[in-house]
Amino acid sequence: MWRERSSTLVALLMGVVVGLGISVSLDLVGSLPAAPRLTDAEVDKELDALERQSQALAALAARVKPAVVTIFTTKIVRMSEEPEFDPFHFFFPELPRGFREMPREFRRPGQGSGVLVRVEGKKGIILTNSHVASGQDELKVKLSDGREFDAKLRGSDPKTDIAVLEIEGSNLPVAKLGNSESVQPGEWCMAIGSPFGLEQTVTVGHISAKGRRGFQRDKYENYLQTDAAINPGNSGGPLINLKGEVIGINTMIVTPSGVFAGVGLSIPINMAKAVMEELLEKGKVTRAWLGIVFSPLPKEAADLLKLDHGVQVNQVVPGDPADKAGIKEGDILLEFDGQKVTDTEKFREIVAKSKVGATVPVKVQRGKETLTLKVTLAEQPDDMAVARTRGSLNRNLGLTVQDLTPELAEQLDHKGEKGVVVTQVERTGPAAAAKPTPIVEGDLIQEVAQQPTPTVAAFNAAVARADASKGILMLVRKRDGSKHFVVVKTRAR
Repeated sequence: MWRERSSTLVALLMGVVVGLGISVSLDLVGSLPAAPRLTDAEVDKELDALERQSQALAALAARVKPAVVTIFTTKIVRMSEEPEFDPFHFFFPELPRGFREMPREFRRPGQGSGVLVRVEGKKGIILTNSHVASGQDELKVKLSDGREFDAKLRGSDPKTDIAVLEIEGSNLPVAKLGNSESVQPGEWCMAIGSPFGLEQTVTVGHISAKGRRGFQRDKYENYLQTDAAINPGNSGGPLINLKGEVIGINTMIVTPSGVFAGVGLSIPINMAKAVMEELLEKGKVTRAWLGIVFSPLPKEAADLLKLDHGVQVNQVVPGDPADKAGIKEGDILLEFDGQKVTDTEKFREIVAKSKVGATVPVKVQRGKETLTLKVTLAEQPDDMAVARTRGSLNRNLGLTVQDLTPELAEQLDHKGEKGVVVTQVERTGPAAAAKPTPIVEGDLIQEVAQQPTPTVAAFNAAVARADASKGILMLVRKRDGSKHFVVVKTRAR
């Protein structure tokens, strides 16, 4: 009993002490001096400064907006290039014509942004994205003053996502181009474009980082990262600095939702300018090609081999420069044209910027031996993913196919599909002459004679069984997602 009373008394005493402590603490806090407050005059002064900054940003936007354009695109998707061709009629001519009739084409609209960067006489040159402008049947451009023009594609480079358009008119405004090399993270920037069709939208943010890479395979990436809001429709529009100079061409966002999540990417204007000049001069960008697939040297292997640089050669493309020079799979490539190879992305850029036809020294380590080989560089193929998969040609069809791997599916825009990938087409062969649409490299053949072809073995079996007397019907998926029935008339077997 005494112990219970003692415990109760102790608890009460502790409660009183704690309560007194809290009370004293609150009294002490209340007695501390209040945070210094701005006087009304000081508040007005600071607000005036903020208002001047706001007005300066608005004036900056007004200065650049006239050169920012909205691009309207139209893609005509055709069911058949030849009005008389009908795969059902080809195999079932007894069906009534009305049963087979269906729309032959439809128009698919699109929209993006761009910026006028040069005027040559009455010709205005516009920078935008390749994914906005290339492959379109119609291109129209609208200026901030409401004028509209038909546009012509002067050239596009999918590997940097840059395209150049041309319009013809008078009194065309032009934006100044800056130097993206001098841009630093933390600096203010502004994006202007037409997100979701909302023309001349202005957003403000910062340069978050430079040199962002690794988002898309086989692309040349060196992005500026920004938190200025970028959304679908902003693609191709300018990113500008506080001098009103274009420092980037907005191209994509990193997001789990499909809309802006704080990370936008912009192609540095120095890269865009270099691509633009080559497109205007030649209509395409020429890059050098070594003909290897490579990857970073694992740290564990580098430690064992006592190497602080180099990349490992995973694959050598048959008949290409590296193969002819004697480079082998399993080699460690240490130097290219006198430069140490320290980074895979920079190595890709160094090779690409080299002169086509030039012979350069390449140092490799093979086992315990170090070799210096002479490589004569070729021109980079349009589709490197397909170039890496070259095989023997099916002479009867005039094409080569291979199984669709997850890597190829992503590179060739066939994710989630089944079929065999066309990796080579003989220029004058049956596949190139398929009706109504030629088969091209990168196409996915999903059926042969109405039989699914998920593998090369299934494709070969279906071809062998098919009655080729009238030609072989194939279901082909193009890289733009459209599907077509085509007929391939084979060579005599």
